[in-house]
Amino acid sequence: MVAAGKKGRGRRTSRRVPLASMITYRLGGQEYGNLSVDISAEGIFIRTFVPPEVGTAIDIILQLPARLGGGKLELSGEVARVVVDHPDPRQNGMGVRFLSVRSDDPAAVHYLVKTLFTLK
Repeated sequence: MVAAGKKGRGRRTSRRVPLASMITYRLGGQEYGNLSVDISAEGIFIRTFVPPEVGTAIDIILQLPARLGGGKLELSGEVARVVVDHPDPRQNGMGVRFLSVRSDDPAAVHYLVKTLFTLK
């Protein structure tokens, strides 16, 4: 089953780049950790077998890999798409649309601005 947000599947407005990184996120006071699949200027896809509903608010902590500057980003967003029961379980997860980005790490901010926002 795939549940899509307003834009629907296949209507992405920015290019994605692979990003296999450990993600920590908070939902309803609980903390979880899973791997990201890819990232774009607008959002991130995170692997999970039990994604929350579309529209759920989520806070994400992303530690960038050393090859990308190693900085830490705090992202707020909302679940825009969920994929469950995919024949390939590695495809299950949630697409999160970014609403805000915070970081005290200049290297992380530099990476985000220089790289992600030029992907459009």
